[in-house]
Amino acid sequence: MKIYKDILQIAMPVMAENFLQFLMGMVDSYLVSHLGLVALSGVAVANNLITVFQAIFLALGGAVSVILASLVGRQQSAKLAHHATEALKLTILISLVLGLLTICFGRLFLLFLGAEKAVAHAGGVYLVLVGGTIAFLGLMVTLGAILRSLGKSQLPMYVSLVSNLLNALFSAVAVFVFQAGIVGVAFGTILSRLIACLILLRSIPFQFSKPSWKLDRELIRLALPATGERLMMRAGDVAVVAIIVSLGTAVVAGNAIGEALTQFNYMPGLGIATATVILVAQARGSHDEKRIREVVRASYLLSLGLMLLIATTIFLFSGPLSGLYTDDSLALEASSLVIVFSLLGSPTTAGTLIYTALWQGLGKAQLPFYATSLGMWFVRIGIASVLIFGFKWGLVGVCLATILDNFFRWLFLSVYFQKYTLK
Repeated sequence: MKIYKDILQIAMPVMAENFLQFLMGMVDSYLVSHLGLVALSGVAVANNLITVFQAIFLALGGAVSVILASLVGRQQSAKLAHHATEALKLTILISLVLGLLTICFGRLFLLFLGAEKAVAHAGGVYLVLVGGTIAFLGLMVTLGAILRSLGKSQLPMYVSLVSNLLNALFSAVAVFVFQAGIVGVAFGTILSRLIACLILLRSIPFQFSKPSWKLDRELIRLALPATGERLMMRAGDVAVVAIIVSLGTAVVAGNAIGEALTQFNYMPGLGIATATVILVAQARGSHDEKRIREVVRASYLLSLGLMLLIATTIFLFSGPLSGLYTDDSLALEASSLVIVFSLLGSPTTAGTLIYTALWQGLGKAQLPFYATSLGMWFVRIGIASVLIFGFKWGLVGVCLATILDNFFRWLFLSVYFQKYTLK
């Protein structure tokens, strides 16, 4: 059917880009694992804070996609340069604030999460370097969103490929040749992102307008609830990590290994969710409610099928893959649990991703914000705390609570969509 072709035309390059982004994290984790469990745990905890920052930029990128795709749907391309310029300006402002906060308080935050001093020291070094230069990641996300909204989905994919190859090369040389340790891995990430930003910037097919001193109200209106939703999600993830830290360094490391591997499970869902945002925004711009419902149904079926395929593959090869990182029995056991529950939770994860994208594409990101706030803090963290500290279920409690959270959010968003009528 044409609807599946339209989705995959946007989603496939995004999937490849997500795959490459996940591969960058996997390469970093693999290189850091050669420095010991303390280094691996430190970088894992630090990356949880960096993913909070990334969530902010992804929310902003989603808002940019909604605005630009809606303009394309209404054939109002004259306004593209203005909104693109405002998006870059806002990205830079947010990056400066986050970078300064990371440099000043990053290491203290890791200690606040309950990390041991050695783990906090190792993670703090990585966090200050990568988090302090978070602007490069932010610009990559925003520039990629601009290009995808203009129908240039493949270009960000190619740039990600170049960036990942450079990251692997720079980091490996730094670790194995110059013995630069965590600092070397961090600089490999920074340099590869800088080069990617420069390539993407030169690829924008129009001249940016002169930036104003005012902020784009429409962009802020769309970005704020989406940012709130992402922050609730990532802040909740940080809280979950703080719970996992109480289970010991080996469990933290095993959870990090499992998450590094299962990130590939979510790759199709994230790519199709990006396509869903753009196609729904375009359909909204042309007032085509039937098209919106077709996109949602097809997007869920595609994401579920592809996610199950990858999750099953990761599960079947989980032993050898986890063994690449460590031979610690407790860490391997924790990694295995994360992989199994990721496979079991694929249907609910796909539902949450697609229906969140649906409401963002409709310009109503408030609903995902409410769903995530309730699901993360009351369902996931609440149930996980009870299962771990009350029933002593350990990491199993966290994994089970994650599935229940995704089911709750999927149900919440889908019920509201059944009542939705395009106005």
